[in-house]
Amino acid sequence: MMFKRFTGKFSEYTMSDSRFIGDIITEADSYNLEQYLLNDILKLLDKIILNRLSSDLLFQKNYWSWGFITTYYSNFYMAQLLNRIVGSFYMYKNESFNKYITYDKNLSLYNVPQNKNNEPSHLREFKRLKDNFSYTKTWNDIELKKLLDIINLESKDLLFKYTIDNEIQESKIRNEINYRLKNYKEIEYSSKKNLQYSKIYKKIINGEFCNLKDERNFNIVQINQKRFLLLSILIKEIIAVNSAFKIKLNRLNESLEQKYETEFHNVNQNIKTSIQGLLNEI
Repeated sequence: MMFKRFTGKFSEYTMSDSRFIGDIITEADSYNLEQYLLNDILKLLDKIILNRLSSDLLFQKNYWSWGFITTYYSNFYMAQLLNRIVGSFYMYKNESFNKYITYDKNLSLYNVPQNKNNEPSHLREFKRLKDNFSYTKTWNDIELKKLLDIINLESKDLLFKYTIDNEIQESKIRNEINYRLKNYKEIEYSSKKNLQYSKIYKKIINGEFCNLKDERNFNIVQINQKRFLLLSILIKEIIAVNSAFKIKLNRLNESLEQKYETEFHNVNQNIKTSIQGLLNEI
């Protein structure tokens, strides 16, 4: 397994309690979260998929600005999920309980500090993602080649740029879309503009890499495609060692298949296939 250092521990975890980490952690201390962490991971995966599917429907209707924002949240939830798998992540319950949590592999406990973390919530999550996975930059060429083949990129620089590095500054793009008045102009867009955007979007979800100097908002979509492939590797490794998680994911897959017949019946086949590529191997 490529990421056994992170996913191996889940062979000992259970899902016998339906509560989430936030329900258990109440104060600074060390916690055994073996019964709860997979619940967080499953819920975040649900949110990731929901936002991926919803953004595709928005893009199909030429709702570009809101489609980018919805895709961004799928990306953010992926960062949260990946950080939880590693065991180095943030927990926000309220203004007074906002903590950075770390896993002690020697004791198999998660440590919650006394001090509150005051970093901006989204920026810190992406920074943590980069720090958690930066060790992959030391992999040898054979190991990196396997990862590049799965994520369908040709260079390690692009690999890190579109999965973990936050070089593109996703949060900054989101803020620009939300708060600058030049965005949300779909009412004014011509059919030519919509066609131009549709072509870019279709290239990306068809797996084609696009060099986006002028239309940088689409980088959020490219990150979504590549980070989801990275995430899929780790999720499959957890499935391989944890039968309870496998059963829960199977139920999620069954529910999703029903949704493809109703709310999400118009979702692009490539988006559906990428999700099924993860869930249908259960």
